Formats: sequence, structure tokens, C-alpha cells
Amino acid sequence: MGEREINAFALAPLPVLVPLLFATGVKAVVGDMGDATGADIFLAMLALVLFGYGAALLIGVPIHLVLRRFHKTALIDYLSLTVLPFVLLAGAIAVWLRLAAAPTPPVNPFGLYMQGGVVIKWTLAFAAIASLSATTFWYAGLRQPKT
Repeated sequence: MGEREINAFALAPLPVLVPLLFATGVKAVVGDMGDATGADIFLAMLALVLFGYGAALLIGVPIHLVLRRFHKTALIDYLSLTVLPFVLLAGAIAVWLRLAAAPTPPVNPFGLYMQGGVVIKWTLAFAAIASLSATTFWYAGLRQPKT
């Protein structure tokens, strides 16, 4: 990967991480931290950063390498391949919920069967977040500036 792609990788998680880190910091300063200390808040923020860059490394880099291998550099290619796994997962959950037998009795109100709609909505929300990071990566690393 070239220098421009590495810089794009560094920027890709930021549209998601910056608002999360800002909200966490504001909540820690303004809100009630409960039993948490400053170190706990810092560790939570560090975990957010690690999860953001870990997801970009484990999901985003392989997508980029596959698309680069096939000489696909359009934004729609990046968005399609980034969102596709989440859409397939949401569809698989919907089909499974429709075809699977309901637990008898349905005793777990937090289980997948009773919260299936929420799980599908969150999966699609993650697709939107992933598309935001993919767009940032494409814009910073692959977009050809107008001359």
C-alpha cells in the first residue's frame, strides 16, 4: 500500500470515532460518571479507538486489497462491498427468525427471538457507519483530484 492509502487508513475511522470520543469526554466531564474514575474513562476511550482501527484493519484493508486486485476504484464499489456483509447478515437474521421455531416459553426478553427487529436495525446502522468510513477512505486515498 502506498503512502496515500496508509494516510487514508488512518483517517477512515475518524468520522465515527471523533463524535464518540467527544461524547464520551463530554459525558465524563458534565455528566455523572458513577463509580468510574478518570482512568476508567480513558480506558473506555482507548478501547473505542482500538475497536475502530481494528475494524478498519480486519474489514477495511481486505476489502481494499480485493478491490485493488480487480482494479475497482469507484466509490460505489467500496460502498457496495462494505455494506454487503451487513445487509446479508440482516437478511439472514430475518430469514432465521421467520423460519426458526419460537422458544417455548419465550423466557428471555433480551434474546434474539424477542428482539429480532432491534438486532436487524442495529446491523443496518452498522452498515451505515461502515459506509461512512469507506467513503472517508475512498475520498482520502483513491479519489482522483480534478485537474
